[in-house]
Amino acid sequence: MSPSSIMSISILRGILICEYILGGLPRLTSWPLTSLHQKIHRKSQLTAPYLYPVFPFCLQDQIKWHMSYVGALMLLEALLLTLPQTRHSLATLLMNAFLTGAGWWSQMKAGLPYWLPVTNLILGSIIFAMGM
Repeated sequence: MSPSSIMSISILRGILICEYILGGLPRLTSWPLTSLHQKIHRKSQLTAPYLYPVFPFCLQDQIKWHMSYVGALMLLEALLLTLPQTRHSLATLLMNAFLTGAGWWSQMKAGLPYWLPVTNLILGSIIFAMGM
């Protein structure tokens, strides 16, 4: 793999890791990103009912539990993308596809813009393909 390809994949991976951390951390705690936590909480009230079949143990009225579960999965995906042993693994790609697919579906059904989950799916697929 050429040095420019390695640099490109590192940049894409860094962007995706940042997106998962910035999306996951405010779902677990309101500190230090209070306004983002509040925005995600409002969005989760709209999207959680559409995720019930995907996350059957998260009841539709338990928004905080739903946010915590999704936030933990997002931070786990950021960790998988960070570790050299797992950053190009099939498990990491499948976790990315699961999270982005669930995000796309719930945001589409709630009438919200869903460009970010689709973008993250494309980024994750490129990272996986370039790492092979």
